[in-house]
Amino acid sequence: MDDNNKQSQYRYKNKNRSRVGKQERRKLAKRKEQKAKRPKGSIKLKLKQVFLPYLGLSILTILLFGALRWLLDIYLDVLPLKEGYWDFIIPCLLSVLVITIWMWPRYELLTLTSDKRSSSSCFFVAMVLALAIPLLISQNYLSKAAYEIIEVDSLNDIRHYPKQKYFKVGNVEPVKSERVSYIETQVVVNGRYFESTLHIDYYIVTPFTAADNIWLGSSYHTKYDNRADQNIKDRQYSAFINDSSYRYAAADLSNIRYFRKLKSSNDRSAYLYTISKTNKQSNLPPLVLVPESEIFVDSLDRDFVWGFGSFFIGMGLCFLLILAADIDNQEKKGTRKRTPIKKQKPVKKRAPVSDVSKSLVTLFRSNKKRPATLVLILTCIGAFILTVFMGMDIINPLSRQVNSVGGLTMDALQAGQYWQVVISLFVHAGIIHLVMSLAMLFSVGYILEKVLGPARFMITFFICGIFSNILGALYYDMDMAGAWGAILGMFGIAITLVIYKIFNKKYREIYGATVAVILTILLSSMFVAFINTLSYMVYYLLTLCVGMIFGVVIVMTQKQSLLRNARRHNI
Repeated sequence: MDDNNKQSQYRYKNKNRSRVGKQERRKLAKRKEQKAKRPKGSIKLKLKQVFLPYLGLSILTILLFGALRWLLDIYLDVLPLKEGYWDFIIPCLLSVLVITIWMWPRYELLTLTSDKRSSSSCFFVAMVLALAIPLLISQNYLSKAAYEIIEVDSLNDIRHYPKQKYFKVGNVEPVKSERVSYIETQVVVNGRYFESTLHIDYYIVTPFTAADNIWLGSSYHTKYDNRADQNIKDRQYSAFINDSSYRYAAADLSNIRYFRKLKSSNDRSAYLYTISKTNKQSNLPPLVLVPESEIFVDSLDRDFVWGFGSFFIGMGLCFLLILAADIDNQEKKGTRKRTPIKKQKPVKKRAPVSDVSKSLVTLFRSNKKRPATLVLILTCIGAFILTVFMGMDIINPLSRQVNSVGGLTMDALQAGQYWQVVISLFVHAGIIHLVMSLAMLFSVGYILEKVLGPARFMITFFICGIFSNILGALYYDMDMAGAWGAILGMFGIAITLVIYKIFNKKYREIYGATVAVILTILLSSMFVAFINTLSYMVYYLLTLCVGMIFGVVIVMTQKQSLLRNARRHNI
């Protein structure tokens, strides 16, 4: 019995050993297959093709952009750009452009085994962040390190150093009894649920004694929920003003280490606007000094450490990400065995610059039948670039800035500046406002211009835009800027053409649904964002209704011409 039990135990162990052996052999076989699939020198290939070019390109971008800014902004001071553009906007755009143009063909060779579909987007985001963060910090460091603290005997001596930024003055005494204040409010809509936030900036300028048109600048900022009750916002507003005034009165100038002279920026323009409200006259331009209590060397050392640290961390993370990726089998050059196959026509690689030029040519050729829409779009883009160089902020401009470059106000109409009724159609309050206007203009003009014709489309655009601007400025006391009113009037005309069956059945369904979806999203988002200013809703709905009435007039007077155009273009 014992012998039989021992034999059965040995058989059981041998079976288990054979199973374990089979599993191990399968695992070894899989590993061998994976190793066989991996080309020899794949790590070296990834370093040579992707990481090292990216590392060199990042270093070159940071150095060249820093040298360019030092030459144009600091040494020569020839570009009228605000510091926010140099410190934030241009570095972010430059990082995206550099990675898109030069690194796109390289990181397309790599795929992540965990998520092959979104591999390109993962590499794009990682590379952009790894370049943008140290580039931003380097600009902050450069804007400080390029200057030195100049010790002067009096404030008037600061004018002898027009290109310097930091100054140390012995005894200064501002005349707080002659202070001038200015309050600036701005509604910002952001977030997933169109959160409307009211931003309040309180600017105070104070003249110095024994100084000619040199001012001490102080600013305070807060923000509240714009959708709160008006009484609650009034109490918050009063509490903020009182607290800011108390902090200004209690400020001790003995702790100031040096003064920073403001260059072109939103704060400087607000201070200058506040100074312009005073009755003081001077032949010299105003200078605004902001007190700084931080040690200058400490701030430089901190930015230097953060800049190098963020660069090495970003490059290290990209290096690990590139090593963890696999090379696409279709793109492995020099690692595939060449087999005798039929000769095929060589496939041309994409050249990003030529693709951009070809796409622009294609855009112009495809819009031959819609020249009015293309002219309006290009005019809006050109006007926006011009207003940016005139001092308007590119992202969130203030109403004062928009009005100064051509926005329509009730005061402008009363002053007889009637041309701003037309000019304000092409002035947009920021890049987001511009992009949304262009998208809606293209969506309404893509088909509508073929039916109306270029001349009729242009005339209706200006009629709807002029009516909407006059309506908003006169009856709702709103600051008007942008082509939204004109575009909503054109949407009203499109709705009328759909109702009167000017288009065929297919385009009635497609175009009608598109117009309905755009209007629903637009009006619902406006209702959520501006729940306390329903006059905006009433104004835009009136503009839409007037466009529909105008569309009825067009259909009644020129229906046969509209039908002919629609049949000729098969819409």
